[in-house]
Amino acid sequence: MINIITYHETTNYGALIQCLALKQYIEKKYQTNVSLCDYHPKELIFAEKYRPLITKNFSKLYQTLKKNYTVSKWKKNAFKENKYINHYKENTLNIYGSDEIWNFDNAYHGYDPYYFGKFDTEKKIAYAVSIGRSSYSSLGQEMKDEIKKLLHGFSKISVRDENTAEFVYQLTKIESEIVLDPSLIYTPPILEDKRFLSYEIEHDYVLIYGTVFSKIQKELINNFCKKRNLKVISVGYYNKWVKKNYLGLNPTTFYNFIKNSKYVFTSMFHGVMFSTKLSKQFYFSTDPIRENKIKSFINNLKLNDREILNNLSDQEIDYYEVNKKINKLKDSSRNFLINNINKVFNLNENIY
Repeated sequence: MINIITYHETTNYGALIQCLALKQYIEKKYQTNVSLCDYHPKELIFAEKYRPLITKNFSKLYQTLKKNYTVSKWKKNAFKENKYINHYKENTLNIYGSDEIWNFDNAYHGYDPYYFGKFDTEKKIAYAVSIGRSSYSSLGQEMKDEIKKLLHGFSKISVRDENTAEFVYQLTKIESEIVLDPSLIYTPPILEDKRFLSYEIEHDYVLIYGTVFSKIQKELINNFCKKRNLKVISVGYYNKWVKKNYLGLNPTTFYNFIKNSKYVFTSMFHGVMFSTKLSKQFYFSTDPIRENKIKSFINNLKLNDREILNNLSDQEIDYYEVNKKINKLKDSSRNFLINNINKVFNLNENIY
């Protein structure tokens, strides 16, 4: 039996897609059902589903209600039970991740021992977990001792950024592997199924995903678009400075808006992930909350010139070189999962 413990009771596109990608990748490779753990912090559910409803902006309210509905409907199709037989009943493996489930400075629920496996007596591994902007130095000694003990309970640990790898090493002296976000190792079929589009996709546009853009950055983006005669649309988040805001999307529509865009400007981790996955020309702004995750990925692929500073680089991304690196990381990321799943269920064959 294989279970995934992560943030999935959410309306966040990136969180939903990465969870689905990990689940379906394992199901397809092993022809078995993978379950999702029901646990989810109430504070996080409130922050993502209900807090956006507290607004005097009627259009924003309407689109947020629509998003909650369309995402809920999408999830029923995306996460429905497959017709696989559970071949591996004799053992249980709990996979923690991905996402910032180890972010002990999380603004919504803080340190949550559940996501460190405190109440878990089964075999467990961590895949692409992150501590976000948290740091070793911000921990008190009592919490350091507790987390250190819990991390030693994992058979194997992989993380998604250097900050988290350093944190794990400082606490435990364990060398954790840096792996790709699940959305980069597998594409759930529902993302490319046009039957699940909740909006008609626009044409000739620049896509904005995120809200952390300075006044200068907004001017740079607007000038960039005027020069190329491209309209600007914002998806997932409301931006006053953008004329068209699409908040009520489901993940399939969100994914296709990125796929069909001319350029992407983002402050979001998954904005960078999906832009790279779909070989889009993109630029990013630094959001302190997501900086560690984004910069680790960007540095690895040598895409530092994509950051929006005082100007925008005229150099296009060479995806031939980028994809060579991504493919190597994809192989090692998949092998991390396969090797550890095989070990738990005493499998010798290389299913990958």
